[in-house]
Amino acid sequence: MLTASALISSLFRDSLRVACCILLVFCSSIRGQERRPDPTWRETTELAALKVLNDSDLARTVKPTLQDTRCTYENPAFPDLYPKEKAATLDAMSPALPPDPVKADDSEYLIRFQSAKPVQKAVQELLAIGEKWSAYGSQAWHVDETDGPTDLANARYNVADMITVAVILKRPGPQGTTLFDYGYEESGRRFSSHSFRVWPCAGLRTANGQVSAHVVPDAFGHDGKSKVLQLSFPRLIDGKPLISEVHQQVEFRLVVNKRVFETTFYVNSNDVLDGSEKILYLPAIFTAAEELVRQ
Repeated sequence: MLTASALISSLFRDSLRVACCILLVFCSSIRGQERRPDPTWRETTELAALKVLNDSDLARTVKPTLQDTRCTYENPAFPDLYPKEKAATLDAMSPALPPDPVKADDSEYLIRFQSAKPVQKAVQELLAIGEKWSAYGSQAWHVDETDGPTDLANARYNVADMITVAVILKRPGPQGTTLFDYGYEESGRRFSSHSFRVWPCAGLRTANGQVSAHVVPDAFGHDGKSKVLQLSFPRLIDGKPLISEVHQQVEFRLVVNKRVFETTFYVNSNDVLDGSEKILYLPAIFTAAEELVRQ
């Protein structure tokens, strides 16, 4: 006959065996879940990432409008983007603009604030899902540790610590006229056209001031044609951040041969990249959420 202590000991051992069995079953279930990703979770992740990249405070769809006058240093994207004396000198030194038969551009474009942490995170989430999203990583700026910070006074630029905005062709209009016809030459194979003055005609503006574009990162497809115009702007103005508030309004304006691309972003100052990241993703494509159904 078992003593009380022996009985307790036996019951404890039996309980321990049952607990171990339950734990093994639970661990096996977890491992099975790891091996078989939930397709619902994947679709939710994809949709959330595309929402940030396509339709958010950092990504807007626009159709360009027309303005009557050409964009020049004296008539830039934003008034007084260049000091008047400097603007007059630069225009006098620039070659005469050739005539451009201006036709309305009825295409749709996505304008995306590329160098923001939520955009970078969304790209990384898509890339982690699988090969079908690899195109979003094909345009990546690998940060060289030897690169110094952007120094406007000495014309030294580092895209990793600048603000980069992309203008991506989303849907060509019925007339077929696009930025990559009139803003480029050789059917989108060479940037820029002789009638497009880039630097005075691309600007960002906040309550802290305004800056013009200084760098155009290359983004040509496998066919040698471009479907995206990337523009990089200084992150600082007079040594202070251009974006310094929470949910700060950031106006973007680009004028290409009288066609005006403009939108407004709302950006948190702590979401602006500062060059500390090792890789800057500059996705040059647009994927509609409804395309996920067909994939």
